[in-house]
Amino acid sequence: MSQSYGRKIREIWHLVFRNVFLLVNLIIFAVVGLLFFFGDFKEGLFLGIIIFVSMIVGTAKDIQAWLALEKLNFLTAARVVRVNQDGTEEQVLPEEIQKEDSIKLALGDQIPCDGLLVSVSGLEVNEALITGESRSFSKTEGEMVLAGSIVTSGGGLMRARTTYEESRIAQMTAGIQNYSANPSPIQRSIKTVVRYAGYVLAVVIAFVIVRGLVVGELPTLVVKNIGALTSMLVPQGLVLATALLFAYGALHSFKRHVLLQEIGATEKLGRIKNLCMDKTGTLTENTLAVESMQVSGGVSREDAEKLVAVYVGKLGDSSETILAIEKFLNRKYNGEAGETLPFSSWRRYGGVVVKDGHFGSVTVLAGAPEAFFPYLADNSEKQWLEELVETRAAAGKRVVCFVRLKGTVLPRELPGAELSVLAVFVLHNNLREGTREAISFFQARGVRIRIISGDNPGTARVVAFSAGVNDTEAIITGAEMEKWNEDDFRQKTRQYTIFARIQPEQKEKIVEALKKGGFTAMVGDGANDALAIKKADLGIAMFDGAPATRRLAAVVLTTNSFSELPSGVKLADNIIENTEIFASIFFNQTFLGFFLFVILSILGYAYPFAPLNITLINYFTIGMPGLLILYWAIHPREKVNPASAKPFLKRVISFPLISSIPQALGIAAVFVWELSRSEGSAPNSLAVLTFMAFGFIFFLFAAGAYSGVVVRKRREQLFWLAVFEFFLLFVGFRIAFLTEFFGVVPPPLTSVIQILLVASAYACVQYLLTRFYGRKRAG
Repeated sequence: MSQSYGRKIREIWHLVFRNVFLLVNLIIFAVVGLLFFFGDFKEGLFLGIIIFVSMIVGTAKDIQAWLALEKLNFLTAARVVRVNQDGTEEQVLPEEIQKEDSIKLALGDQIPCDGLLVSVSGLEVNEALITGESRSFSKTEGEMVLAGSIVTSGGGLMRARTTYEESRIAQMTAGIQNYSANPSPIQRSIKTVVRYAGYVLAVVIAFVIVRGLVVGELPTLVVKNIGALTSMLVPQGLVLATALLFAYGALHSFKRHVLLQEIGATEKLGRIKNLCMDKTGTLTENTLAVESMQVSGGVSREDAEKLVAVYVGKLGDSSETILAIEKFLNRKYNGEAGETLPFSSWRRYGGVVVKDGHFGSVTVLAGAPEAFFPYLADNSEKQWLEELVETRAAAGKRVVCFVRLKGTVLPRELPGAELSVLAVFVLHNNLREGTREAISFFQARGVRIRIISGDNPGTARVVAFSAGVNDTEAIITGAEMEKWNEDDFRQKTRQYTIFARIQPEQKEKIVEALKKGGFTAMVGDGANDALAIKKADLGIAMFDGAPATRRLAAVVLTTNSFSELPSGVKLADNIIENTEIFASIFFNQTFLGFFLFVILSILGYAYPFAPLNITLINYFTIGMPGLLILYWAIHPREKVNPASAKPFLKRVISFPLISSIPQALGIAAVFVWELSRSEGSAPNSLAVLTFMAFGFIFFLFAAGAYSGVVVRKRREQLFWLAVFEFFLLFVGFRIAFLTEFFGVVPPPLTSVIQILLVASAYACVQYLLTRFYGRKRAG
């Protein structure tokens, strides 16, 4: 059995486990067994059938959602290049790699397994995800490379020594690719509520057992009370309901060109408070064009073009910058080249040794002008270059500098080198379509946009300003940040909007510091963004970006356009809003069941419900409203309120907590009143009907309390749902089999009027509570 197949079997088993082996299910099955033991076969059989069907349906829905997300991840998964024995190449999933396979490595790849290098071409890797060391290291033939390392320069060929599943990178990315892992803040909060509800249930069950022994209640009544209280007090179904809402949200996000690689990202998209991004490829298009070529006085334009052509032709650099320069030169020079040094973002330059009779032996380097400033031998040349860079950066242009030095030694570090300017290329690229609108969308939500770029500070500021980014004067460079200590990072980072000439390892520290001030997302596409994306609360990558970056990200923009992100965020807001409505329904039932238990216990009464009564109540107060909520979740309103930054439980729990008190008092009043005047009617049946009426009224008002406004279309949907439920209830109480099955009897007209009066009074109270909470939420 393959490792990948084994992972899928484990995942399916986990889905089955979390739907079957629940506290609620285990107690209900125990109740079923005890009912059989005490001779109540009908109740035990009916309850057993319902809980079994519920488990089957829940498991099937969970697996269906998981399979749909697996299919999306398979279609968009990053591949690696395997070289076959006959020299042909094929793209395969990392999970398909076998030991001794030959794997081709290129810039931006994340090494999928441990391997031995067979050949290299200026290969450098970064092992920060494994060792924590942020620097890149050169690798030579015969050395081992570790799974999870990122190729930051050059390329090579390696022979696999382990499989992907055996590697550390498989464990590192398991949380991103695992349907069940990485719970979101809402999911963690719900699990906390379920856990503490279980503690409360244990105390309640102990009280029911002791009370039954003291007052001499029938064992079957005690068992039924335990089953009913278990179904009522523990909102276990909310865990599955939330997972399904998030899963459906992920599926519909994909239709908006936003692929979620972890289910919790559905919520996380709506929580962003700091949005960090690179300039090139995010704000601007990846395609660059050379505007002009400037040559210093120390070399002719013809010679400069020839030497640059050697660098472009021999280095094998396929970056947009080099491609633009190659297109501009429109020439090839077949001079002899010696050693090459591929460009690296960590080093900030690349190089090639040129051996030619015309030029002699000379080394050509290319990179950011700032990397060469301190090592220019001619002060006038240095001044010329600084002025050129300053004026072009002020116009938002990008500047790439080519320098030369004598000799055939290719320096991996520049201190001590004596450089002279060869040529300077001025490039430009346009803002991506829709960028201004996307920036405006996020800033209107209170999100702080942060530009983290390797470009010149002037260029980064001009481009950010033209994109509509606020506070572009708050700018700092990587060189200035190198002087900071850890306290400076914690205290000062949040003051700045633009971080220019930043090294890749600095990106990671910036993101880490920003996380302390709010939920932080990082958008990137290059290998130099991978560490920051891994560190962020939410990593967002471009589909055509570096494979390593894409693999580590929780969100992938499938059209490579930042402007698609707002549509995913809007859907996330809508999912969060409807999750809050759904959670409030569950919490309302939990609080209502608990307060009703306390009130009736104080008055000396046993709990009036049997487990099948609770099943009937759940169907009308949770099941059918849940279908409408699911429809709302994937069909958002035109205007959706941005998700609140407050913790989930603080936003949600107070409304059902307060609302459940008048409900519990109302149900207790109906039960006690009917019990005191009972003449053949069933007080528990009236309590069931009152509970159902109160639960549905709460749902009607919850939609307004959490969304702030119920638009006309939704009011119509709520009305027709109410009509349908009333009709279904009316018909159901006329079918003898159903009334016997659920343990209720049709109430007389006078009792129905009584319930309507009590429900109307509660509706007035709930209306006032809804207005209060709605205004509080809006404010």
